[in-house]
Amino acid sequence: MSTERRINASRLNGARSSGPSTEEGKEKSARNAIRHGMLSQSVVLLGESTERFQALLQAFTAEFSPETEAETALVENMSVARWRQMRVWGIEKSSFDREMLQQDPALGPPSVRAAIVFKNLSDGSRALDNIHRYETSYERQFNRALRELRRLQEKPATIGTECVPYFPPNEGTCTWNEAEQENCKPSDAILPNEPNPKTDQLP
Repeated sequence: MSTERRINASRLNGARSSGPSTEEGKEKSARNAIRHGMLSQSVVLLGESTERFQALLQAFTAEFSPETEAETALVENMSVARWRQMRVWGIEKSSFDREMLQQDPALGPPSVRAAIVFKNLSDGSRALDNIHRYETSYERQFNRALRELRRLQEKPATIGTECVPYFPPNEGTCTWNEAEQENCKPSDAILPNEPNPKTDQLP
């Protein structure tokens, strides 16, 4: 059963508001824009559309109206999983299109050439297996985040608990610290099982 918050959110979304009108709403919208922009820097590949990813994220945010950091993170997880799933679909299409262009048109119409390409990719390459594995993985990630989000939103809100939202800094990417990387020399990056030239001496 929907909570009061979900009902109110659905009513607001149904009204198709043109945007926040209060100062608090405008401030929240601005913070969301910064956060969405930071997330897109870590997810959107070179050549992909940042605007389309942000539109997808904004659509999920408007639909589920996250109120806590945990709920916001789950909405972001859903958006990223969906984006990566669509990316895999695009890779699969590009793979088929490229291989089909290399087939002799005399073999038959596009459907016949697609069948030939499918057989070739299935028999002689792991490309399709990898594509389908990633597609399934991203779908599971999306559904898992959606289930957990719905579980959290069905819980009654804790009265008197203030949520402090997390907004990454407006520089670099969400996870990498460029300043620390600049100070990190290659000789400092020794893996656990690699010999360390500073300490390991040959006999």
